[in-house]
Amino acid sequence: MNEKNKQRMEKFVALCNSGKPWYVFLVLFSLLLAANALLELFTEQRVKSWVWLLNVAGIVGCVADLFHCKNLRAAKAEDENA
Repeated sequence: MNEKNKQRMEKFVALCNSGKPWYVFLVLFSLLLAANALLELFTEQRVKSWVWLLNVAGIVGCVADLFHCKNLRAAKAEDENA
């Protein structure tokens, strides 16, 4: 792997470890969940249960990833201080 690609990969990993992409996905899944709730509230259509489960699983997964990123940052800060 050449140096330029290695630098790009390091930046990408740093971005993922920062947790910023997980906030975007958390907002996306939250908006989808709200849209499903509004659809059922204001129309006669009913959303299938697997759609609700996918939205909730996405939110739970994003929150878990955010906690993982928080733990990675804390461990990195601890290593730098030691």
